[in-house]
Amino acid sequence: MQAQALRRYFRTIFDHAWLVVACIAVTLAVAAAYVALAPRKYQAQAQMLVSPVDASDTAMVGLPVLHATSDPTQDVLTAASLMTTPQVAQAVVNSLHRHESAGALLGTVSAAPVGQSNLVAVQATASSAAEAQKIANAFADQVVATRATALHKAVAALIPGLRSQLAALPPTDRNGPGTIGDQLSQLQQLQASHDPTITIAARADLPGSPYSPKSKLALVAALFGGLIIGIGAAFAWDALDPRLRREQQLHDLLNLPVLARIPRERHPRKGRPLLPGELSFASAEGYRTLRAVLTSRGGGARAFLVTGSAPAEGKTTSAISLAVALAQAGSRVILIEADLRRPTIASTLGLDVRYGTEDVLIGEADLEEALTVSRFEGVPMRVLAVRKPGAELADRLSYAIAQRLIKRAKSLADFVIIDSPPLIAVMDALPLAQISDEVVVVTRLGYARLSRIAELNQILVQQDKRPIGVLLIGESAPRGGYYYLPDNGRSAHSRRKERIEDGIEPMRTPRA
Repeated sequence: MQAQALRRYFRTIFDHAWLVVACIAVTLAVAAAYVALAPRKYQAQAQMLVSPVDASDTAMVGLPVLHATSDPTQDVLTAASLMTTPQVAQAVVNSLHRHESAGALLGTVSAAPVGQSNLVAVQATASSAAEAQKIANAFADQVVATRATALHKAVAALIPGLRSQLAALPPTDRNGPGTIGDQLSQLQQLQASHDPTITIAARADLPGSPYSPKSKLALVAALFGGLIIGIGAAFAWDALDPRLRREQQLHDLLNLPVLARIPRERHPRKGRPLLPGELSFASAEGYRTLRAVLTSRGGGARAFLVTGSAPAEGKTTSAISLAVALAQAGSRVILIEADLRRPTIASTLGLDVRYGTEDVLIGEADLEEALTVSRFEGVPMRVLAVRKPGAELADRLSYAIAQRLIKRAKSLADFVIIDSPPLIAVMDALPLAQISDEVVVVTRLGYARLSRIAELNQILVQQDKRPIGVLLIGESAPRGGYYYLPDNGRSAHSRRKERIEDGIEPMRTPRA
């Protein structure tokens, strides 16, 4: 069961491979456009060293320096927050003579610890490498400068008081470790230096390449993103598309065999059913295959009802072609048109109908005198066609009349082919379906709706008439493996032309 589900998934992706490829192409195109059009951004990084002073250092008490705590990580985070303040940003704006606010500049700069070390990375982003380097180094310089200014201001406020205290002491108590003279000496040294707790560890280098946009990363992400979107779109398409797309869907839906496969015809539709002479060689072979499958079941005279789930699926073309194929094999065949509302057989075959199906149904004509002979390449076939369409005549087709009609037709022919209207749209031919020996469902790939096919099958099963199988129209024509026989009276030139149109034989260019 799991293997079958996997096959179905892969089949869905394969059937909609064009959609997957299209999604990948679109995402790659968008990524390529982004890489080509997005403004280049460069990033430069300077590093600051954080060295908090010990809390027991009395000389630093009350000064605006970084004091150590029990959590070194928190100390580095505190230092990082001090490097991107509005005061520092304003100092950088003034030093670089930039025409932007401090807040706008802060939006291009960040400061974050480097791993678990005592280093803080100051990163600046700009549209050029030189500008990014200049901003990163300016922030490093101004962090040191603004902190030095604050430190010097605090030291300058403390020195006069210490000097007064020092002057009041005896000369022997003024100097030495821990004395006021020692504190005054340390403060005087700080007044001539920078903040020792935050210093520059490494200045920013000139970036060699932009960090944004990242071309390779963008393209790889677009490739995988397009693949994921495409696969999702394929499954969504498969779930939302109600039409028959592949043969496996028929098997899953009906569990019926495919009796024959008729390829797509490449010439434009004529607005009517196609005659056997208008079909390609591959299509003619498909109907011969259908003939072989149906006749292999044996038995006496048999009636086959050909129907579909919707109009324009090819059922009338199939009914005519099957009847002709049976007649060409030497069988006596009667083709009955049961579509009383939209008949097409008489006009398609060019018949001069004196008595039609409706005349037989109402008892105004006997079946034998209502049959019209149509010849295909010298082979006769009898046809009961509708002379004049009318919805009111459909009500005349009861079970008893259908039984009498089919019984009489089987006594006159080896095979009776009934061209039925779609039983989903109208139920006129349902009595004929009940009387017929076998029902063949015609369906077209890319056109028939799965819900209608299931509904048709349910109607037939409820009448105890499970279809014998499906005639599948719309398969791709095979490209080789034919045995060409000079049948149907066609010339070698016409047969070769048909093989060229089918793509089986290449067209040869005449020699000069």
